Amino acid sequence: DPVGIQLYSQVTRKVYLQLVYRRGGAIYYDEEDPFGGTRNQLIFGLDYQPTDKFTSSLSLRYTDFYRESDGKEEYDYLIVRSRNTFQVNKYLFIRGIGEYNTYRRRLVLDFLASFTYIPGTVLHVGYGAAFDRMRWENREYVEDDRFLERKRGFFFKISYLWRL
Repeated sequence: DPVGIQLYSQVTRKVYLQLVYRRGGAIYYDEEDPFGGTRNQLIFGLDYQPTDKFTSSLSLRYTDFYRESDGKEEYDYLIVRSRNTFQVNKYLFIRGIGEYNTYRRRLVLDFLASFTYIPGTVLHVGYGAAFDRMRWENREYVEDDRFLERKRGFFFKISYLWRL
């Protein structure tokens, strides 16, 4: 039977905390032989808003999975995520997100600038990059001790509200 607990508190006018724990049955989706087990999940969140224009959030999410048949641990990992938003004025905000996944050993960085002229008329410009600790050597990937950029992307989106 699944169990869980969630605590959320506004510690001060500027600081919010969140703590979540869940334990329950889950399925490991192996292509050849999926199997059941037990998953534990622990989430910690901290939101800090020192001014009306700036918000910073930090979250830690830990998950593990144990086989039902023999109790063997199949995986465990931690995801650390930081999201920072700055509202420059009523029209423009800038956001940066950084996330590290210990299972995939990957760091992802995303940046977004958004300009809202009127509701429905918006311009978005963004950039994202993924880094991991692998390098290409002798026709195969090998581990490396520093992060190397693996993927990147840039996007531009504009929408215009037209009324009759």
